[in-house]
Amino acid sequence: MKKWPLAAGLGAAAAGWAIYQGQAPKPQAFGRTFIGTPGHGKLMALTYDDGPNTAWTPKLLDLLAKHDVKATFFSIGHYAREQPALLREVAAAGHAIGNHTYSHVAMPFHRAETLRRELRMATEAIEDAGVEMPLVQGKRLMRPPWGRRRPGTLRLLREEGYVPVVWSVTLWDWSKGVTTQKIMRKAEKQISGGDVILLHDGCNVAMGWDRSHSVEATELILTQWKDQHGFEFLTIPEMIEATGFQVP
Repeated sequence: MKKWPLAAGLGAAAAGWAIYQGQAPKPQAFGRTFIGTPGHGKLMALTYDDGPNTAWTPKLLDLLAKHDVKATFFSIGHYAREQPALLREVAAAGHAIGNHTYSHVAMPFHRAETLRRELRMATEAIEDAGVEMPLVQGKRLMRPPWGRRRPGTLRLLREEGYVPVVWSVTLWDWSKGVTTQKIMRKAEKQISGGDVILLHDGCNVAMGWDRSHSVEATELILTQWKDQHGFEFLTIPEMIEATGFQVP
């Protein structure tokens, strides 16, 4: 009789471990992803998901240009299809563009053929916009929506010619009741150098979603860590090259 509680406890622990490995940004047990070199060095990367967003991406581009910083944008394919001129503007400003699936699917919950279609449709939409996605050691950039992954997800990404990029700093700029001050409190607790920072210029729910707090926080992050503390902000391809990360 006593074996049942023990077995249940072990099962719960294993399930918790699997959820952590597949959902939290930093773990690597399911396969290598690029998260920067958190805690080491003075290089950083700003990354933005779910655009392009007609309401806030242009404002963000102006801000990044003001600070002479290049970032990395992971685009949802159907938004790239809807707003090709805006995506071209992002690329023309020198920012790196990556794949974020066509419709922002939770990758571990879909079959391989669905995921291959999502990846290929997103890349086609980006390329049809006239945007060339950067190659890093022969592979394009890809960020799984919500960072969700499992071993099969990462194997498929490698087979399709992508390097999975996650992050080391989560600022929760999409959460309910978010404010610029809340974002910055999280930034000050987490940023330690060598970080890949997750922010959003769009939203998978709808075009035009309010990302004003993300733009305001970007200004404060650059003022504090670049201007005051001398950190260097790079695109993901530049950071991979600078850190010597070997793409799996």
